[in-house]
Amino acid sequence: MDTRANEWAEEAHIPAATPTEEQVWASRAAIERATGVLMERYGLDAEQAKETLLQASRHAAVSMVQFAGDVLTSGRAGEPPEIRVVLDAASAPSGLRKAVAFIESEAARPIRLADIVAAAGVGARALQYDFVRHLHTTPTRYLRSVRLERAHRELQAADPQCETVASIAARWGFSSPGRFATQYRSVYGRSPRVTRSDALWSDRTTADPAENE
Repeated sequence: MDTRANEWAEEAHIPAATPTEEQVWASRAAIERATGVLMERYGLDAEQAKETLLQASRHAAVSMVQFAGDVLTSGRAGEPPEIRVVLDAASAPSGLRKAVAFIESEAARPIRLADIVAAAGVGARALQYDFVRHLHTTPTRYLRSVRLERAHRELQAADPQCETVASIAARWGFSSPGRFATQYRSVYGRSPRVTRSDALWSDRTTADPAENE
């Protein structure tokens, strides 16, 4: 098995606790079927389709097998949006791809728009245009969305006794816990404190002063 195939196998997240032969084959079959679906929908070859599946599952922060299942149970109009994001990025100008790669790798640092422009190697106006045209956002909004998603992952894994919402928010560039809570709730539909504690969500229409506790 070549290096790329090994990576796909690892991303599949087949249970490590001695999976049955049926489980292994079912997981592989789901990935192969989803690969075929993407080939048919978008005119991709097998390598491109499987790579798209892999990268989209990473964007969605789920296993490749789980993501393949989502593709198989949806039509093209209702498929996971990460598919379109990956396909658009693959056809995007090189400057945009460089900017996205820079943001993804440096999101924890205090980077500015000028840093993103420098990494892209194109003018600021051209980069803004490419972000809007291909990703339907701006460089700074894309940076914020990446940071928000990284903070979301940490909140899901955090020990409430050891990590505060404020500390996680600050680690990802959100200096105001209240503003972070508002932005987080607008995307994920609940308070970051609720995500951290894995409690039942209760709808609150005003900022919660306990967000930084």
